[in-house]
Amino acid sequence: MGIKISGIIERYNEAFGVTAQKVAPRLVQLANLEGININLPGLDVYSNDSTDFANVTFKNSLDSDKVYRFGVNSSDNKALPFFKFQSTQDSQGFLAPPPMVSFKRGKHAVITPIDRTGYEVIENFGLRSWQIRMQGILVDSDSHNYPQRLVKKITEMFEAAGTYAVEGTIWDDLDIQEVFFKDDYQISFVEGYVDTVKYSVSLISTSQAEFIVQGQ
Repeated sequence: MGIKISGIIERYNEAFGVTAQKVAPRLVQLANLEGININLPGLDVYSNDSTDFANVTFKNSLDSDKVYRFGVNSSDNKALPFFKFQSTQDSQGFLAPPPMVSFKRGKHAVITPIDRTGYEVIENFGLRSWQIRMQGILVDSDSHNYPQRLVKKITEMFEAAGTYAVEGTIWDDLDIQEVFFKDDYQISFVEGYVDTVKYSVSLISTSQAEFIVQGQ
C-alpha cells in the first residue's frame, strides 16, 4: 500500500514544521501535476514538467556497491516509489524522497585593522570547503511499521569509510563533486507517524585526493 504525495507532505510538515512545505515545493509541484490540489499559503508553485531537479545520488569512493539515491519517480502518478531501495546503480528505486539541503561557505581570509585609521587590510587566501546540512524522512509505506531497513541503510551510508561522488542539479551548480559525511548524524521519530523517521547529517565538500592526504 503506497502513500499519496499529500501524505508525504504531511509527514514533512510534522517532522520539520510548516517551513518544510516552503523548502520542498517540488513535491507540491509534482502533486499538482497529478491533479492533487494542495493549497499552501504564501507558496507559488508553477507548472513545470521537470520535477527531478532535487534528485541526488551518492556513490562511495571505496565501495562501488554503496550507491544511495534520493528522489521521486514521477512516472508513477499514484504513490511515491522511493521506498523500494535496490542496490544496483541502474535501479529506478530510491532510498528516500529528496532531502532538504542547505549550503554554507566562507573564505580563508586575514583581516588586519590599520592603527588609528578606519581602514582594514584584507588578505584573501581562497575559499573554504562547503559546509552542508542534509535532512529528510524515511517512510515504510508497505507495512506502515517502524522503517527499520531504511534506518539501517542510511546509517550504513553515514558510517561507510571514504568519500562520496555526488550527482544532482544544485550540487553541480555549486561545483560540488565529492563530499564527506562528517558528523552530527541524528535519527528521531516523527510524532503521529509510526512509519516515519527523521534523519539529519552534516557533510563537507572535499575530493578524494584531499581525503587521502589528510587520512595519512
